Amino acid sequence: MFTFRLPFLALTLALAAPALSSCSKSDHGPRATTASPQQQQLTTGSWRLDQIKEAGQITSSGAGIKDQYSLTFRADGSYTQKLLADNTTYNGTWMLMSNNTVLHLTDHKGDSNQYTLASLTATGLRYAFTNKTGQAEERTFSAQP
Repeated sequence: MFTFRLPFLALTLALAAPALSSCSKSDHGPRATTASPQQQQLTTGSWRLDQIKEAGQITSSGAGIKDQYSLTFRADGSYTQKLLADNTTYNGTWMLMSNNTVLHLTDHKGDSNQYTLASLTATGLRYAFTNKTGQAEERTFSAQP
C-alpha cells in the first residue's frame, strides 16, 4: 500500500508543479493590445455610403440612396452612424471577428449584424451580407477626411 501512494504522490506533484510555478506578476491585469491594420484603417476618418448592390446589380448610388449615411469607427469599439439628410446620429459598438474578415455591429437598439469584409483600403470599405429579402447585398463606402 505504501508503494502505491508514493508513485501517486510523486505523479501528482509532477503534474501540479508546472501549473503552480507558471504564474508571474506579468500575467496579471489587462494586456495592451495592438490594433490590426484593418482596425487602424477602419478608425481613420469616417466612411460615406456611396453604392448599394443587390444580387450583383447596382440598386442605388450617391445621393440617390434613400437614407444615405456615414459610419465613424473609434478605437474604443464604438461607432456612430450619421444620416446625411438630417444629421441624425446613432451610436453602437463594433468589432472585427474571424481573423478580421467579419465586421460585427451592434446598433443603438441592441440588434447585432455581421458583415463580410469584401475590401478595406485607405480609400474604400466594401462589405456584403444577406439582406431581409434573402438577397446578397453589398455596400460600398468611401473614406471621408
